Amino acid sequence: MEIEIEGSQGKILGYISQSSPKVKHAGQSSQMLIFNFGLPIARPVVVTDLFHKELVERIANQSGWTVLSLLCSGIDGSAGRFSPMNWCDDMTIAADHFVATNQAKSVLIAGYDLAAVVCLYVAARSEAVRGVATISPLVDLSDYSTKPQLLFRKAQAVGVKVPAKSTEIDLWTKQLQTLDPAKSADLLGSKQWLVISGRDDEVVPDSRLREFLTVSGVTAEAHALTAGDHDLTSDPRMMAILLGWMERNNN
Repeated sequence: MEIEIEGSQGKILGYISQSSPKVKHAGQSSQMLIFNFGLPIARPVVVTDLFHKELVERIANQSGWTVLSLLCSGIDGSAGRFSPMNWCDDMTIAADHFVATNQAKSVLIAGYDLAAVVCLYVAARSEAVRGVATISPLVDLSDYSTKPQLLFRKAQAVGVKVPAKSTEIDLWTKQLQTLDPAKSADLLGSKQWLVISGRDDEVVPDSRLREFLTVSGVTAEAHALTAGDHDLTSDPRMMAILLGWMERNNN
């Protein structure tokens, strides 16, 4: 079902699945995954399932967990405007909300593309989050941080609400530098970190991702899918790996 959470810029929309009879609907023993699928990948967004409801339902049914897909600030009916740090705030608020209301003892979070880096940032800094899954993560944000207009145009092109003033866009440079995945990896500590990528990813080359993981010095459970490209959200192997990771972190 669709829900609303008070986010950093107002109401943000979510789709939550608790369809499995194995799910504990209340109490701190409940297991929860919060998924951020990031920027839409197609237009028009009005005919796009931004929540990825079918995938969310499948993950919930097969894991027995509560699974929430979150539309952060600026996407579709969620309030506010997109910015990297607004998304970090939204994810933090959502995780804190479910822990504070005793709907989960702690949560795992997962993100795709830019949202994967957002989730890594949040996991490294939120006590409510005990682990993070990053799918096709953008480990190098330098293109966006030096030219934030590139990110502005990408978001605007798929119908995301963006700031109207160029001065606000300029602030994204500092936000993206703060979002640096290397810094987040360094702060992650002993929290569980899953990385799923495609060997044929042309956006984040496999060699670049492996180099990043080696340099970061943090132990991550990394899976590179043969013949996988950047968009792994519909790849059944991604879901199988994610489900296995969730099962191993079922506490």
